[in-house]
Amino acid sequence: MTTLRIPFLIAICLIFVTFPQAKAQENIALSHPGSLTLFRPFTNNDDEGVFTNLPLRLSVLASVGYDDNVFTTHDHTKGSGFDELSLGIGSHIGNQRTRFDADLSLGMIYYWSRPGNKIDPDISLNLSFTHEFNPRLVLGITSFMAYQQQPDFSLGIGQLNNVGNYFTTIDSITLGYQWTRRFSTVTSYTLSTYTYSESAVADQENRFEHLFGQQFRYQLYPTVTVVLEYRFGYIQYETANTNSYSQYALGGADFTLSPKLTFTFRAGAEFRHFLGDFSGDATYPYFESTLAYEYLPRSFIRWYNRYGLEQSDFGIASQSKQTYRTGLQISHSFGSKLKAELGIYYSNDQYDAPISNTDNAVDVNASVSYAVTRKFSVQAGYTYTRVFSQIVTQDYARNRVYLGASYAF
Repeated sequence: MTTLRIPFLIAICLIFVTFPQAKAQENIALSHPGSLTLFRPFTNNDDEGVFTNLPLRLSVLASVGYDDNVFTTHDHTKGSGFDELSLGIGSHIGNQRTRFDADLSLGMIYYWSRPGNKIDPDISLNLSFTHEFNPRLVLGITSFMAYQQQPDFSLGIGQLNNVGNYFTTIDSITLGYQWTRRFSTVTSYTLSTYTYSESAVADQENRFEHLFGQQFRYQLYPTVTVVLEYRFGYIQYETANTNSYSQYALGGADFTLSPKLTFTFRAGAEFRHFLGDFSGDATYPYFESTLAYEYLPRSFIRWYNRYGLEQSDFGIASQSKQTYRTGLQISHSFGSKLKAELGIYYSNDQYDAPISNTDNAVDVNASVSYAVTRKFSVQAGYTYTRVFSQIVTQDYARNRVYLGASYAF
C-alpha cells in the first residue's frame, strides 16, 4: 500500500512545480463529506502578504522549553528541557479555476536529559488541490501526512500515551457535480493509514481505513442545504485479526448563516460487522458537527463535535471504543502585530467488551506571538494535558512551556 502513495506524491509535486502563479480565486469551494476523521489541521496564512511576489514562502522556527513528563507516565515522572527546530515551506497559488495549497513542516525536538532516545521527529505535510472542470463539475484532492511521537489531541490521532514514533496519513479525493440549480451530489474516497515504529504496538495497531461516501444535496434555501449521505468503511489491519466493515446512514444540513458564519452537521447510525476475533454485528449512533465564525479580520472561532465508533488502542484486548470528541479553537489578532491563540480539546472513550475501561482526556494549549518586524516574530506557549483513566498506566498529567522565535525569508 505504501508504494501506491509514491505516484500520488509525484503528481502533487509536479503540480507544485509547474503550476502558473496567479491570483487564487476565493470562491472556489467544494463541500467535502465528513469522514471518520472529520477535522483537518487549519492552515494559517496570516503572513502570506510577505510573500506576494514568490510562489514559495519559507520560515525557520527555533524554540526552547520544558516538559515535566516526557514519558507520559502516571508516577515517577521525568522532566526535561528541550530545543525545537523547524523549517516551514508553504505555497498558495492558483488561477480562476484551480487552486493548490501546500504546507510542509520539517521539525525535530531534542530533549536535554531524557534517557534513551533524545530526538523526536515532528514532520507534517498538508496538501489541498481543487480544480473546476466547468461550473457544474469540481474535483478536490487533499492529503495530510505526519511523522511524530506525541499524540495529537486536536485531530484525535495517535494513542493517548507516548508509544514511540508513528506515521499517519489521511488522503481524500472528492468529486462534486451540480445536476440542477438546487440538486447536487458529492462522491468521495478517503484512505487513512496508521503505522507505528514500536513492534509491540505495530503488531496490533498498524492498519488501513477505507471510507467511501456519497452525498445527495438539495438547496432548500439560499443559506440552507439539506444532505442525505451514505458511507461504506472497511478497516484492514496488517497483522491483527480484527478487521471490520461498516455502513452509515446519515442526514444533516449545511448552513451559511453569513459570509463569515457557517455550521454543518450529520447525524444517523453506523451498522458495523466485525470480522476475525470479534465476529458479530452491532449498531451505533453517529453525530458530527462543525461551527466556524470569523468575527473579525484575522480572528476566528471554530468548534467541532463528534460522537461515534473509533478503533481501540488496546489491540486484540478490545476492537473498538465509543468516543465523544470536541474541540474549540480561538485565534484573535490585536492589530497587525500581536496574536493570541487558544485550543481546548476533550475526548471521552468507552471501551467495549471484553475490556471495560473509560478514558477522559483534556488538552489545553495557549500561545501568543508578536511580529517584531514583517519577517521576524517571537512566540510563547503553554500546553496542559490530563488523561483520566481507570487503568493506572494510562493515567497521567503533563505540562509543556516554550519560548521561540521565527524568521521568514
